[in-house]
Amino acid sequence: MAVLMGMSGDVKGKTYPIDDNGLTLGRSTDNTVAINNATVSGHHATIRREGDAYILRDLGSTNGTRVNSREVKEAALRPKDLIQVGSVEFLFNSEAMSFEDAQAAMTRTEVLESQGSVSMPESFDNISPFGARRRENLTFWVPLIVALGLLALGVVIYLFIKLFSA
Repeated sequence: MAVLMGMSGDVKGKTYPIDDNGLTLGRSTDNTVAINNATVSGHHATIRREGDAYILRDLGSTNGTRVNSREVKEAALRPKDLIQVGSVEFLFNSEAMSFEDAQAAMTRTEVLESQGSVSMPESFDNISPFGARRRENLTFWVPLIVALGLLALGVVIYLFIKLFSA
């Protein structure tokens, strides 16, 4: 029998067996694995046994489902696959892998080095979704704000003189 092992969040250290009926993952309490996390949809994903394979299906979730850091809509699972449901991580385990082996697999890190020089893209001027501020607007707004400030100051002085001159 295959199991899903919680690796992060509220499910860390918990094991969920995947029986012949499969497994449902989501925030709603009617799921086999109810995950109390805002990044998880109400009915996020399912894992079902089809023949000798276990198939993961995303159910149109908002934040997506990933297997080994790749977004998927459907994927055949293999032992040691890391499954991300929203931001919550699970490790898929089959009969041939112990929990200790799975934890050892999680601690390995692969470092990839870039070949050649690394430079900033030319289009990387501003990361704001609204774009960079346009300087031509300043020539209109600065004098307008100064004029309104002087007008407001004049009104205050006029009212001050009117109040104390009577």
